[in-house]
Amino acid sequence: MVDLTAYRGRRNVVVWFSRGFTCPFCRAHTDGVRTGYAELKAADTEVIQVAPNLLDAARRYFGPTPLPFPFICDPDKRLYAVYGLGERGALEATKTAVVSFAHAFTHGDTTNQIRGAYFDVLNRNFLRRLHHHASSALDQGMFLVDKEGVVRHRTIVGPIDPMPAGDELAQLARQHCGDLTPAR
Repeated sequence: MVDLTAYRGRRNVVVWFSRGFTCPFCRAHTDGVRTGYAELKAADTEVIQVAPNLLDAARRYFGPTPLPFPFICDPDKRLYAVYGLGERGALEATKTAVVSFAHAFTHGDTTNQIRGAYFDVLNRNFLRRLHHHASSALDQGMFLVDKEGVVRHRTIVGPIDPMPAGDELAQLARQHCGDLTPAR
């Protein structure tokens, strides 16, 4: 379990709501955050990625190569609702699924696409997970929370729109949070 208040007074936090490892665009962004993670750490900033994946599926997907930052599974999308992120409906979900699969298959990411879908859909929750993937096109959101727990910047985009990379997130943290170390 990750507690956002545990970072208060210690680190800025980027809370990133993604579509998870079943989305090729999100996987690419995750890789970008992983690549820029040292720069984020230098900016005194942690990343917490929230995704609508199942915990067991995430453990199987990431397996021997875990992320250097927390990955929170929110299959019921409750945290998305708390942060005001919505779903765009079945029509957008269908379009997003076609674009995502086509992108993965035409950009050399077929194995990860099939692997992610297999782990997240083909399990004891098959019908529920199939319904989730067929009917939801979640907004993505990035919330930059300073050391005092104040949201200093937010970005909300569509399901397959680009998000800032790791180095860009570090720059945003420096720009919006600066050195807000609390006086002791």
